[in-house]
Amino acid sequence: MVTIAEPVPLLLERDAELARLSTLLEQAHAASGAVVTISGPAGIGKTQLLAAVHRLAGDRGFRSLRARGRELEADMAFSVVRQLLEQPVLSASVAERRRLLAGPARAGAGALGLAAGDSPASDFAAVHGLYWLCANLAERKPLLLTVDDLHWVDGPSLSWLAYLGPRCAESAMLVVLTVREGDPRGRANSVAAAADDSSVHRMGLSALSVASVAALVRAELGPTASAGFCSACWELAGGNPLYVRELLAAARNERLSGADDDVAVLRALASSAVGASVLSRLARLGSDAVSLAQALAVLGSQTEVGVAAELAGLDPAAAELTADRLVAAQILAPTRPLDFFHPLIGEAVYADQALGARRLAHRRAAAILNRAGAADRVAAHLLATGPAGDAWVVQRLSAAADTAWERGAAEVAASYLRRALAEPATPAERPVLLRRLGVAEWAAGSPDAVGHLKEALNEAHDATAIAAAAGPLANAYIISDQADVAVVELQRAVARIRATDPRLALRLDGAAALAGLMDDRTAPAALRTVDRLRASLDEQADPPGRVLVAIAHADMRQARPPRETQRLLERVLAREPYPPRPNASASIIVTLLGLEAFGVLQRLCDDMLRDARRRSAVQELIGVATFSAWALYRRGELADAEAQARWAVEHATGIWAIDALAHLVETLTERGELDDAATELRRMAPPLTSHTVVVAAYLMARGQLRMAQGRCEEGLGDFLACGERCERLGIIDGLYGWRSEAAIAHALLGHEAEARRLARTALEVARGFGRPRSLGVTLRAAGLVEGGDRGLALLGEAVGTLEHSPAPVELARALTDHGAALRRVGQRATARAQLERGLDLAHHWGARRIASQARAELTAAGAKPRRDAITGRDALTASELRVARLAAAGRTNREIAQELFITTKTAEAHLSRAYRKLDVTRRSQLAEALVSKTPAGARHEAARDS
Repeated sequence: MVTIAEPVPLLLERDAELARLSTLLEQAHAASGAVVTISGPAGIGKTQLLAAVHRLAGDRGFRSLRARGRELEADMAFSVVRQLLEQPVLSASVAERRRLLAGPARAGAGALGLAAGDSPASDFAAVHGLYWLCANLAERKPLLLTVDDLHWVDGPSLSWLAYLGPRCAESAMLVVLTVREGDPRGRANSVAAAADDSSVHRMGLSALSVASVAALVRAELGPTASAGFCSACWELAGGNPLYVRELLAAARNERLSGADDDVAVLRALASSAVGASVLSRLARLGSDAVSLAQALAVLGSQTEVGVAAELAGLDPAAAELTADRLVAAQILAPTRPLDFFHPLIGEAVYADQALGARRLAHRRAAAILNRAGAADRVAAHLLATGPAGDAWVVQRLSAAADTAWERGAAEVAASYLRRALAEPATPAERPVLLRRLGVAEWAAGSPDAVGHLKEALNEAHDATAIAAAAGPLANAYIISDQADVAVVELQRAVARIRATDPRLALRLDGAAALAGLMDDRTAPAALRTVDRLRASLDEQADPPGRVLVAIAHADMRQARPPRETQRLLERVLAREPYPPRPNASASIIVTLLGLEAFGVLQRLCDDMLRDARRRSAVQELIGVATFSAWALYRRGELADAEAQARWAVEHATGIWAIDALAHLVETLTERGELDDAATELRRMAPPLTSHTVVVAAYLMARGQLRMAQGRCEEGLGDFLACGERCERLGIIDGLYGWRSEAAIAHALLGHEAEARRLARTALEVARGFGRPRSLGVTLRAAGLVEGGDRGLALLGEAVGTLEHSPAPVELARALTDHGAALRRVGQRATARAQLERGLDLAHHWGARRIASQARAELTAAGAKPRRDAITGRDALTASELRVARLAAAGRTNREIAQELFITTKTAEAHLSRAYRKLDVTRRSQLAEALVSKTPAGARHEAARDS
């Protein structure tokens, strides 16, 4: 009777890992997902473990998606994400696809080329959209995502995995990644580091025991294999399942039976590593097998037989049979399209080919694949070729770079453009390619970006190319706090094109003026440029928008009549495109803010935020949120100002981080959160060596905090330092109001003459400018400094002026100071009336520091003021308020999460707390609960745009 050995399981000694993964699947099913990284040397069984996880997930009703990193595709944009998500989107019904691509997910699909016309605005927009595509997939069915061989995952897909990781903890998703031990690229760590430790699980696979290796040996060679032979296999292969199988394949080729006498031969076979063993077996199969395997090694896994046959020079039918022979020899996997039995085998076959032969094969592969329109795969092969002055190579790489850029993969686009330039490109092609390379590198954070942009500008010859290169180069310098260099580059560009294209030169003149106004070293010259531009307006039937913005911004800074300044901005905003893009929008917003055109400004900010959120353009969102916070602060909307500023601080970099921090600190100071403001301030080293205009905002905010802390000398120092910068920048006073603040600080320190000089100068400027908030603030400061009957009169005038301004917090401050002054001269009844109004306003607008002062003054005047409430709008955190605002505007929890870049579960938690604090139970009640009702008698609402 013949004894048949039982089949050996594919997985050996992985019960503990499977049990742990099974538990994690159960948790993910309950919307508490995780990230798992499985590490170990090549061949240890990571792929087999993934297959087992997919079987477990299928039993639990999961949707299972799998992908593998491949060396050839490591430079292709979103290659791994496409493996995971392309099929679910393409196979969905029309209605289901509409659901899957709702919201930001459509931009994610655009990154994969699955949603025409919906290209992401940036790499962040791409990964954010792809996250929501996954979230939409997991909404109705839990999701298992596995990625094998993380060390070969392309950069954009890796960025997406890092973004996805921390969000898995609140989603019905389990992400399982495998990486080779050592992970030379550090891929697993970059993904795991982005996720919370509690949601990342790390598993390391150990070698098999002697018993398990013996089971493999006897399954392959027969049950009579000796214990000594099995032990030798375990020793020689180190317990690695792949090495054991390769060793046994070699043993079978040598017709070894597994007897003790075969051990010596086995040791000789083992001296050839996996690669040599594979190549030896491959050579025995004949030249066709070698050619097909080499073609597959060049083309990469998942290649159709016909394509591999063409590259190998074989008949397709013969190639099919040859592939079967390679499968039988355990060189190829038993699948179609073609794949190697293990990636190490493919690597060995590829490495065995000479470098020149590989380069030529990649070039032929590119030509073959180009007929199928596989632009990214064509480009990946061209990256592996050598420069040969081939115009077709430049053209294909340039086109692939366009596609990668449109899909939000800036670094991939940059890699294609570098290779195109090295071909080399022709002198006529170089300027455009260099500019595109610099822009892509800047978006990807590469330090080479500025150098390539400068090369592009130097090599450009026609006016259009010069202007196209000068713009992004100047913008890079401005954001890097080198506005002075930006001005020089723009002026050089103007000089080169003025004779051939005067209008384009004029537009660059406007851009140079705006850049110059950003820096206190270049601002004086920029103001002279603006004077020249203003004088030339009559000669221009339709002046460029940059020129109009530069003139309006400079006029606002110098407190020129505001009516004409606002008219210039309205001309700009009436043009297309609307809303304006970031390069011009910052100056427009700040100008409107200085003009106190808060209604126009709020509409513009809302439109820009809506547009940027739709495109997930996070850098634009940061800029607009920062300026919006400043405007909200000046309008007295302190809770909303804090919410916007906190979000901006969390995401901003460069000069925008300074500005966002300044507006957060001034808002927290006004809200009486002095410790919190001080903590935020300590997170950044004082940027006092910078010459950018935003340092003025930082100094004002720090000065206000120091004054609130009772550190008058230091606060005065900050105000005076701000004043020095403002004078160099051509900012008269209204934008920052440093003279009024410094005057009060001088008065508190007993410097009466200097206090009066500054206060009177500020008041003269404010009366000439005529903006009610600025004038009211200045009148209040002058009243405090002057004292006596004149001071009391000025304080009363401040109250009257602010009654007609959109600045309720400043009105509360003036009412409180006026009431205090009235109390000190014995007019207690009138004093109480003013103080009560001041307290009511301060309380309703969340200005706790003013409310505290008003309460103390009321007590001194013999009244019994009420206490602050601990519920209501003012009790909401910044995050809760942002969520509640969006919910009140009709957004679903999912839409809120998409707009704020958080998970749906986080949005739900914030909204739940907001309901409790606002004492509401339904969404329809939120809008009313969030209204900060202005107490009777305050008429500032009537003058939003005065």
